[in-house]
Order: sequence, then structure tokens, then C-alpha cells
Amino acid sequence: IKAAITLARDRGLSWYVLGGGSNLLAIDAGYNGMIIRIVADAEESIAFEEHGDAVRAIAWAGVSWDAFVDACASRVLWGIENLAGIPGTVGAAPVQNIGAYGAEVADTLAWAEVLDTDSLEVHRIENAACEFGYRDSMFKRNRSLIILRVAFDLRINGKAKTSYADIAARIETGAVVSTPSEVASLVRSIRAQKFPDLSLCGTAGSFFKNPVISVEAFKVLKEKYPELPGYESPNGMKVSLAWILDKALNLKGFSQGNVRLFEKQPLVLVTNEGASAHDVDAFANEITKKVFDATNISIEREVQNLS
Repeated sequence: IKAAITLARDRGLSWYVLGGGSNLLAIDAGYNGMIIRIVADAEESIAFEEHGDAVRAIAWAGVSWDAFVDACASRVLWGIENLAGIPGTVGAAPVQNIGAYGAEVADTLAWAEVLDTDSLEVHRIENAACEFGYRDSMFKRNRSLIILRVAFDLRINGKAKTSYADIAARIETGAVVSTPSEVASLVRSIRAQKFPDLSLCGTAGSFFKNPVISVEAFKVLKEKYPELPGYESPNGMKVSLAWILDKALNLKGFSQGNVRLFEKQPLVLVTNEGASAHDVDAFANEITKKVFDATNISIEREVQNLS
């Protein structure tokens, strides 16, 4: 990676680090620079160290995130099983502070080892210094840091996180969640019902973040939409954008050319063959306008633009 960065600088090229590319909107004109893709084999690139009643799982950045979840679950280590089925790599996971079904990377990350491309020195950043937020971190804002390895502190004696409604509902119908592997399998089953078949269409998953608004703004919206779900967060109230798109705006399945909101989960934007990045961008802007006109909320994209 140091050699790639040095070469890019010598040639006057811009550069972009790519994990799995699953959270990215490319541009139609292509990228005029160097793409640095980080890959690693899961079997050779994961280590486990015992730390008292916990185990520290350390993986190189290029390891598939889902393969890493499986490797930890197979050792009956608790902490990241609710994040099963999320595409991408271990190195990309802290950048977005990926989260799902009541868990997020910030819950278990111990440290991230990074290459500072300004100095070409390698150092570690502890959890408290990562500035984690909702789908956010210092790595997302400081692109001069390239994540090389990540360590997670996982529990030997743990139990399933079952507070999320979809998981609780499955348990009520007989689902068993006594091991991390069973939880991971259940989560993948739930995700499969909410996301499209990648062999049939293109998608980057959830395209927008759930907005966080003030308590006062939430009260105003509740008067207009009494059934609007809201959850307390450190910065106010997190509201369900999927509910707004579906129930308030009736946009589930809404389409414009070759781009649409997925019929089973309106947070997911999908494309048919022939769609361009310009089409996706224009469609996303239209959805943003519709939400703002109805709720006065400015929504943010979760997907990153390659430009």
C-alpha cells in the first residue's frame, strides 16, 4: 500500500481505497486515478488472542466481513453475530460503523491499525479515539488514514441480543438463538427477505441513513403522523425513514426509469440493467426532495460517491 501511494504521488494521480465496493456509487465517466483494492484470505488473515474472559479477534482489512463473522461465531464468540450478512470487508466496517439488528462495530472494536498516508507511518487508534457515531467515524472524514487491521473484543460467555423487533418475532415463532452461529443464521434469513437478489438487479443496500432530529421536531411530526416510530439517541430522536417512505409518502416500489425503491424495503434503492450513475443520483435527489417537502427533514446518504 505504501508503494501504491508513493507511485500515485510520483505520477500526480488521485487515489481511492476500495474494500468490497458494496457501499459505493461509481461515476459514469470512470475514475481518473488509482484504485487501491485491499483483499485478504480469511483462513490466513484472522488471529485470536485470549484476554481473560474475552477473546480478541484480529483480522486484516481485506478479509470479507461476513467470513470474519462466521470465523468468530464458529468459535462461539459473542459480539458481532447480529452483523452477519453485511457485505464488504473488515477494513471498511469501522469507516461506516456498520450496524444492524441492535448492534454496531463500535460496540466491540478494540483498535484499528492504520497507515497514515501523509507520513507513511503505521499506528493504532483505540476505540475511544475513533469518534464513532451513527454510520460515522473519524475514518470516514479523514481519508488520509487507510485501515490495515482491526481488533475486536468478543465474549466467551454471552447471550443473544434479541431486542430488535424482527429477531424477537422470529423467536416467538420458534427460532433458536442459543449460539452466535444460530443468531447469524437467523439474521441472514431476515436480511434475505428485505434485500433484492444481486443476480437480478444492482443495489448498494440501504441508500439513506435514518434521520436523527430534535425531540421538538419529532413531537411535531408525531402530531402529523401519530404512528411514526422514533427511538432515543444521544443527539435527539432517530426516526424510521423506511416508515416515512412507505406509510407517510407511499413510495415503496416507487420507480423512475431504471431505478426504484425496493418493494420489500424502501430504504433500499435498486437498479435494472441500463441504469446510469446519473440516473441513480437524480432519483436519490428526488426522494430527498419528497421527504423534505413532507417532513422538513433533510436526509443523508449512506452510500458514498466515487468521484
